Amino acid sequence: MDHADYSGELKCSGDVIAYHFAAGGWSVPIAEIRLIGEYTNSDGPHLDDYFLIFLTAPHQASFYAKGRDEAFAALSRSIGAPLQCGLCNSTHYKTRIIWPPQLKDQELMEVHPPKKQSFRQKLMHWGEKDIRLSAAALSVFEK
Repeated sequence: MDHADYSGELKCSGDVIAYHFAAGGWSVPIAEIRLIGEYTNSDGPHLDDYFLIFLTAPHQASFYAKGRDEAFAALSRSIGAPLQCGLCNSTHYKTRIIWPPQLKDQELMEVHPPKKQSFRQKLMHWGEKDIRLSAAALSVFEK
């Protein structure tokens, strides 16, 4: 499978942004987007390791999706703000809010230490992370 096909396609058309991939997809009215962010992990290079987040309810698209640049340019024009990714050289878990401007560059998500576990539970759940939206990201839903 071609990496572009695997990563799906991101489109911004009119007042809707949509992401389609082999297992499904989503579409969201741009007016409902409260926050745009990005995150990376260490799954690359053979799996997608860079994602874009669109929060109304959490929607994400692969950074490598076909049409990403065009969709981001159209979305930028639609919301009247520049949208620039900033984690392109990250090879480890990292998150960042891209939009709205008052939250730009703050953490999008936080990794919390797992709850107390027995040695056996730790072995069975090796590598799992408790990842939650940051206080800054949650603040867009307090209005």
